[in-house]
Amino acid sequence: MNTPPTQKIRVTVPVSPEVLDRFKRLSQVAGQSVGRAMGEWLEETQTGLDPMIEILEKHKKAPLKAIQTLQAYAGTMHDMTQDLFEKVQEMPTDGTDRAPARRSIQAATQDLQKAMKRGLTPPSSNTGGKGTKTAKSGGRGTK
Repeated sequence: MNTPPTQKIRVTVPVSPEVLDRFKRLSQVAGQSVGRAMGEWLEETQTGLDPMIEILEKHKKAPLKAIQTLQAYAGTMHDMTQDLFEKVQEMPTDGTDRAPARRSIQAATQDLQKAMKRGLTPPSSNTGGKGTKTAKSGGRGTK
């Protein structure tokens, strides 16, 4: 059974010279055009858009809350990605057994995927609510 090819749509995307340089390097290493390198990267990372879209839709009427949620999401993604890169750097390069490091990287990748699926919401204790109010002492004592 033949499946029809996926339709590709060409778009013009403005990018900074630094972004273009990075994709040029990627395209040279991958042996493909810059456009194809960008397109494949966008295809592979599109699942990361879903949590962002949900956050923006949910908080459209509460911009401050949306910004805080996006900052928390970005911070968590940065931390998890940094952990993953540290694990990759710890992998032995001398040909010794890489299985423990590989299992560690796989676990970190699974944690990242789980976090993306659940939307990276803060714990319920992190509500930012007001504390309990206590009566101020007027310095006069009680009646």
